[in-house]
Amino acid sequence: MGTTTTDRNLCETCRKVKGVSKCEGCSNIFCYNHFIDHRQELNKQLDEVEVTRDLFRQTLSEQTSESQN
Repeated sequence: MGTTTTDRNLCETCRKVKGVSKCEGCSNIFCYNHFIDHRQELNKQLDEVEVTRDLFRQTLSEQTSESQN
């Protein structure tokens, strides 16, 4: 069964026909409120990745320093 025009304009979260914004990263359509929620969730995930990266760098730096002593 094919996708109708209405199906393509549904908000990914609430499934209502009021999608106005497309996320270029995941290609999903969101209504205004859920687009904001989606961006906030992506920002939260990115923050977590940055914390993990910083911890990795710190651990690597400490291990490198210890091996040089």
